[in-house]
Amino acid sequence: MAILGQIQRRSGVLIGIIALALFAFVIQGLIKNSSSIGKGSNTTIAEVGDRKIPTQEFQKRVALLQKQNKNLSNMQAMNMVWDQMIKEAVLNNQFDELGIKVGKDRLRELIVNNPSIKQAFTNQQGVFDENALLDYIQNIEDNKDRNPEMYEQWKNFENSLIEQEKEKIYMNMIKASINPTLKEGEWLYHNENDAVDFDYAAVPYTTVPDSLVSVSKQDIANYIKKHDKEFKVDESRDMEYIFIPIEPSAKDKEAIKKDLTALINDKEVFDQETKGTKIRKGFKNTDNPEEFAAKFSDVNIPAKYYFKDELPKEYADTLINLKKGDIYGPYEVGNRIYLSRAEDVIQVPDSAKAAHILIAYKGALRANPAINITQEQAKKKADSLLKVVKRNPAKFADYAKQFSDGPTKTKGGDLGWFRYGQMVPEFNDFVFQGKKGQIGLVKTDFGYHIVKIDDLTAPKKAVKLVTIAKNVEPSMKTEDQIYAKASKLTSQAMKTDDFAAFAKENGYVVKPVRRLGRYEDNIPGIGINREIVKWMYNKDTKIGDVTKVDLNKGHVIVKLTGIHDEGLMSPEEASALVKPILLKEKKAEIIKEKMKGNSLEEIAKNAGGRVGKATGVTLKNPIIPGYGREPKVVAIAFVMEPSKLSEPIDGNRAVYVVKTIKVTEAEDIKNYLPYVEQIKKKENLGLNAKVLEALKKTNDVEDKRSLIY
Repeated sequence: MAILGQIQRRSGVLIGIIALALFAFVIQGLIKNSSSIGKGSNTTIAEVGDRKIPTQEFQKRVALLQKQNKNLSNMQAMNMVWDQMIKEAVLNNQFDELGIKVGKDRLRELIVNNPSIKQAFTNQQGVFDENALLDYIQNIEDNKDRNPEMYEQWKNFENSLIEQEKEKIYMNMIKASINPTLKEGEWLYHNENDAVDFDYAAVPYTTVPDSLVSVSKQDIANYIKKHDKEFKVDESRDMEYIFIPIEPSAKDKEAIKKDLTALINDKEVFDQETKGTKIRKGFKNTDNPEEFAAKFSDVNIPAKYYFKDELPKEYADTLINLKKGDIYGPYEVGNRIYLSRAEDVIQVPDSAKAAHILIAYKGALRANPAINITQEQAKKKADSLLKVVKRNPAKFADYAKQFSDGPTKTKGGDLGWFRYGQMVPEFNDFVFQGKKGQIGLVKTDFGYHIVKIDDLTAPKKAVKLVTIAKNVEPSMKTEDQIYAKASKLTSQAMKTDDFAAFAKENGYVVKPVRRLGRYEDNIPGIGINREIVKWMYNKDTKIGDVTKVDLNKGHVIVKLTGIHDEGLMSPEEASALVKPILLKEKKAEIIKEKMKGNSLEEIAKNAGGRVGKATGVTLKNPIIPGYGREPKVVAIAFVMEPSKLSEPIDGNRAVYVVKTIKVTEAEDIKNYLPYVEQIKKKENLGLNAKVLEALKKTNDVEDKRSLIY
């Protein structure tokens, strides 16, 4: 019975642990190769080699991930689970091929050594109770028929530990194969420490005007074909759209203003109890204006004092000069219309600087749990301290550091400058109704405050306003009119070839969106909208087709402008990347033709360049002063025979001819192991991601998501 009681006490903690582990299982966990799923087109969402990923398992994990992360859209969750399950599949193919397994004994060690498990089964003496854990596991096994959900969660937790361990074994095997030699360490040492001095003639590419060279579409296409790995792209779609917002009309605003105006004066209304009429006091004459405002306002705006700089600029002069009982409005600010009543007008400083010593008591708001003095004891302590502080105000900060329970204790109680109304009422009233240098005691819900007023601004006029606020929203009639307009424009857009001109003619701006993937749903300028993406990828949707999609805030008219199959980028798409490269190549050929001569000076003169000198340059830091990194140029300088002129070299910023003066080799050292370790560390950096990417490329992945999503 004692063991069962222990299990019951820990069950809540373990459920939390298993829930967290199950979330880790979604992100890192196990792929289930279920043979019970049929072989129909919708039962398998992907095939990775011979391994099938069941649709049911995939969707289950997507739903679980969304449950754990409510901010994720369905497509975001789907893509995250997809990446994870493909990773699991390619890794499990490797585990099977290499015979990597985790036995029962190792699983037991993983469970026992899991930090969360250890924490949950640590007894009152601070010792891990393994027997209690084993009893707990046995209890889950014994009750698997009565509590299958708990049993499944525990098995998923175990599976996640197994998969993590297998991945660790696999990656450790790969890391063990990375063994740089001492010769490689020696090479790295010399790469970092050998230096070269050389003279050069440099002709920058900027000396050749762009007008003298041209890059054709065919040039770009040839470059893409030659460097195809750099320009591979996934399937995507291009679109243009115009957004027609659902906005309130002028009539809608006038109707709201009319309703607000009707609230000002008394009104005869029907009385449900007497079945007769009675006079309902209006905003102007009501005895409780705050209650009246709360009843008719769309948003709660607490009554407060406003200084002129806190009021809307366009109405500030009028509002600050209201007299008590005056009503102003309706007036429009942003997406609301307001009606305000002046309750009071005062002259008061708008800002103050003060310090305080807080004496809290048990039960006070935000009091430290360690505080155990009573309210009476706190009052007595505060009264005594107040007398001491008044006798020696210069030591206020020291007393605050010693006695205050407030967060400003370390600052000597200094609160800095604060605005009128920023502090709780009791504190606010004492400070703003007091005088500079005054010290007194104030009680608030936080405790007893010994307050010192350090400074006050000059008094200014402030008006206390009670305000009714109405949201400006379109009426049903307006929404219907906008819907009809959007439908009409959609019909017209289907018949026009120039979508941009059509939009401009109707007062809208076309917004383009490029390269939307099949499984994306976040459209720039629109937000999450899977419906539009699905329409673009529908097999019946063709370039030039137009559709309308209704959103909460408006209507979107969408035109499909491009269909890109998986493959290589088009010359038009790659132009921004390739054209600068080809321009540089063509300019280099022009420059090389001019780089003739028997000396660097002669070459520079003939080609319109200049000569220079580089000293102590290394392969690790191949910088030529004034030109930046030029690794190709420096590498050639290292291997050139001294005093001979090189052939022209295409650099990053210019075309160079170099003449090596000398190469200084660093002295050999006794131990190159630190450099070997440096190579090993570099090769291990990001190894898991590199291995995974390589495995994905070597495994055939059949993607069937389009049948489901």
